Amino acid sequence: MRRIRILSIFLGFAAGFFGFVFYTRYWIWRDCIAASQSSCVTSDGSNVTDGGMVWGLIAFGFLAAALIAQFGRR
Repeated sequence: MRRIRILSIFLGFAAGFFGFVFYTRYWIWRDCIAASQSSCVTSDGSNVTDGGMVWGLIAFGFLAAALIAQFGRR
């Protein structure tokens, strides 16, 4: 029981981290990416693309795993 709780906390933190990466690499720049139809150069010189959506998929996967670990069958 304790291992399941630790696993779900770890997976929750992983989901939060990848969610943050998704937000900073895609979500706040989605309008600029859509307007240029390929990529967008940020104010700090980074180049963001619509490939940043992958981080959202990874975050969703970790979130689903955390919920299954916490509330799934025991």
